[in-house]
Amino acid sequence: MSGKRILVIEDDLRLSRTLRNVLLTNDFEAEIANSGAEGIQKAYEYAPDLILCDIKMSPIDGYQVYNILRDSSITNRIPFIFITGKSDLEDIRFGLDLGVDDYIVKPFNNEDLLKSIQVRLDKYEKLVNIGKNDYKALVELSPSGIFLFDGETIYEANKAFSLMTGIDQNEITKISFKDFVDEDSFNKVQGKIQKCTNGLLKSFGEDVNIKGVEGKHSLHKLYVTTSQMHKGLTLLIGLLAPEDQYKKTDRVEYEKLINILAEEKIDISGNLASKLKKVFNITPSKKSANEKSISVDIFSKREQEVLQLSCQGLPIKIIADQLCISDRTVEKHRASLMEKTGSKNIVEVIIYALKNELIEI
Repeated sequence: MSGKRILVIEDDLRLSRTLRNVLLTNDFEAEIANSGAEGIQKAYEYAPDLILCDIKMSPIDGYQVYNILRDSSITNRIPFIFITGKSDLEDIRFGLDLGVDDYIVKPFNNEDLLKSIQVRLDKYEKLVNIGKNDYKALVELSPSGIFLFDGETIYEANKAFSLMTGIDQNEITKISFKDFVDEDSFNKVQGKIQKCTNGLLKSFGEDVNIKGVEGKHSLHKLYVTTSQMHKGLTLLIGLLAPEDQYKKTDRVEYEKLINILAEEKIDISGNLASKLKKVFNITPSKKSANEKSISVDIFSKREQEVLQLSCQGLPIKIIADQLCISDRTVEKHRASLMEKTGSKNIVEVIIYALKNELIEI
């Protein structure tokens, strides 16, 4: 039990001191907050392993404290036990429905309190260890460089990070974040990193230049997100992906999305396609003029015209009027487009054409 930090949020000064003495006697570290507002502040500053909180406080009661802390990625995993004089079943149910870990009704004996605390700490530690094992396996297998840092000092990093930066794994904990990015990149992200460590920003992504081996710079995408509090510090997780890797990921996600739209029979107009490409940073792949002409040649000139207008979301009748042909002829061209592309409907034809860059939006 030794070394675990418990935060007691209780406006009864006598009871809070008694609880603190009980905890200290049983090898816990303990901190007291005598109001809900002070408790919320100390939950961030003290980074406790568990919180004991009275319900009947004002102006901020225990339920409000719990809800505020659960809304923060920094404090939402801390085991939380309500202590209250209320023994009404409905109040207990309300607390449990919120998701609180346990509920102790006064008066209680010290043995019951310590047992409840230890059960919750053991359960949380078990879940954390399971998560850590899965996390470590995932991190080591990841092709992206992943590192744990506090905004400056790096505490851990995977093999991919070492390969990207050219820094030996045995030397990683001796460097800081500033050491492996160029000055412009550091100045660009420094403010955002500071906001993450202060709890003002949950995550961000930014392009950075990695110094790499022999001073050579290479463009990477840096993603940073808050991880957990440790001894009063907010630890951050950083992820580095080479430029070509994250662009490839964007294209994969883009294609997944337009396939979903097709399944839901949502018509993809030219305007919508342009917006999607912009959001996912999709740029046309470089093809030779010969390659592109061969691809386009699978459609006749009239079929290309029908497809282009269909991409704009126009109905058959308007397409027919614009091309000065009959509705039936438009239908025949659309049927031919579906046959040539192996599509079940015109939406799938449009997706096929967008993927293979056979039309311009």
